[in-house]
Amino acid sequence: MTDEDKMIYKLKVHRDFIGWVIDKLKEEEISAKRTTGGDRNSAILIIKPEDVPRVKEIVRNIDHKYNS
Repeated sequence: MTDEDKMIYKLKVHRDFIGWVIDKLKEEEISAKRTTGGDRNSAILIIKPEDVPRVKEIVRNIDHKYNS
């Protein structure tokens, strides 16, 4: 596997993961969308600021479930 193949793989995993998280947020009736422009500090825009604490909780639960 070339360096480029590895980079492509990582980007595809990231893309698919972000899509999956957005789907999970939709299941919780939280409006979110994918950001554009290559901002390395964010990939998901939460539409309502009041949803941010719930989103953080959901992400923590996902992290705990898959990384513990």
